[in-house]
Amino acid sequence: MDDDREVKRFGYEGWDIRICLDGPVAGDGQLSAQAELSLAGAGKCRISLSGRIDIDTACDTLERKAKAWVDDWKSREHSGGTHFAEL
Repeated sequence: MDDDREVKRFGYEGWDIRICLDGPVAGDGQLSAQAELSLAGAGKCRISLSGRIDIDTACDTLERKAKAWVDDWKSREHSGGTHFAEL
């Protein structure tokens, strides 16, 4: 993602989480944003959000969803190959 689109960055449980806007807010109030989750420098997940919401609400929602995803990820065993490609 482009750094100029980044609106928030934080760490959670060893993960680096970046929240970025996908573009400017549309004239009708539509907003598109995403959270990019990385562990040890490797992209693992992207969570997208779009709708008629303001930037603060989008950031809060994506932060909550990203933390929930990490918590869920931590609750599972991660041994062996999954054959999933890195993001």
